[in-house]
Amino acid sequence: MEFAEELNQKIIVQMIHSLGENGIGVADESFIRDLGLIIELIKGSIYRSMGIPHPTHAFFEALVDLTVDENKNIQSQIDLTMFAKFAELSEYFKDDDDIIRPVKDDDDDPKIP
Repeated sequence: MEFAEELNQKIIVQMIHSLGENGIGVADESFIRDLGLIIELIKGSIYRSMGIPHPTHAFFEALVDLTVDENKNIQSQIDLTMFAKFAELSEYFKDDDDIIRPVKDDDDDPKIP
């Protein structure tokens, strides 16, 4: 796993350097937030190729559709509908400070939709 961590770090450093050279605000808070997810997604891909389980694998499988044609050409496409459902679900978990965490419900009464 040390190899995967080091490779991931090298990839991310190169990516940040390239983006910064091209005018992307790599120090912006929103970029840094996005980068956290990118780091884990790349790490998950590296881990999969090494046969190591990672939580992102289920995420990839839920959000990315693969097709293989008769010539064994592989194409992938993000399922934007599923992505939108994920975003909608994440809104449910936000509190007043826009921090995502499970909403606590102390009320035991059944909910009527």
